[in-house]
Amino acid sequence: MLLPRIISAIVMALLFIYAVFMLEAGGFQIAIGVVVLLAGWEWARLSGITRQLGRIAFAGLVGTLCFGAAIFDLQRELLWLAPVLWLMALSWVIRYPAEKLWQSRFARIVFGLIVLVTTWSAMVVLRDSSEFLIWLFVLMGLIWGADSGAYFSGKAFGKRKLAPKVSPGKSWEGVLGGLGVTQVGIVFFAYFSGFSVWGWFLLAVIAVVTVLTSVLGDLTESLFKRHESLKDSSQLIPGHGGVMDRVDSLTSAAPIYVLLLSFVGWV
Repeated sequence: MLLPRIISAIVMALLFIYAVFMLEAGGFQIAIGVVVLLAGWEWARLSGITRQLGRIAFAGLVGTLCFGAAIFDLQRELLWLAPVLWLMALSWVIRYPAEKLWQSRFARIVFGLIVLVTTWSAMVVLRDSSEFLIWLFVLMGLIWGADSGAYFSGKAFGKRKLAPKVSPGKSWEGVLGGLGVTQVGIVFFAYFSGFSVWGWFLLAVIAVVTVLTSVLGDLTESLFKRHESLKDSSQLIPGHGGVMDRVDSLTSAAPIYVLLLSFVGWV
């Protein structure tokens, strides 16, 4: 399993680099759209849609909504759905398994549609920014830094479980470690980028909210997978599971991150 995992990681990295550095805005939108469609096919299964035709139809609906958003230029407006969505998800995770609303197939379908369309919208808005590369790599740094910090701190110090009924492996110490690593990164980024004290403060707040939302996204996918008795969202990526297993943090973090950047006027 190690060789396929390494090969898949290299291929994904090369595709990411190509999309970021080589594609124009239109091509980038299409590339992100393909990822979102594949994630939609997987999300249909997490929503309880088991038939292949139904899963394809769900992915097609995701694509249609993204196309409509592009036609009417609604990407920025759609981002305002993200805070409502993830506050609702927070309630589901905290109250699991007592909360029953999320167990409805319809609720999970609507939730997935909003998650995927707002993710696509966030990446399109980010791509249109004059400082696209900077803000994209800050976003990826926050996600990867939080993940790495959480992993190592959780291994070394993890005692208090974050949400044991949803994802037993996560701990509060891990979350704090992820926040600590990303805040150190933000300090260096703000210093070398010439941010004012106020700018650094705003960026630090955005980083905290983004990281916490990325953790929530991971927990929410775990909740849905547990309900459907699935280990991975699919087996599309050899050695890595599914697309959603790789982008679950991004689907939650990106819309909130871009919305906050837009709110303060940086994108």
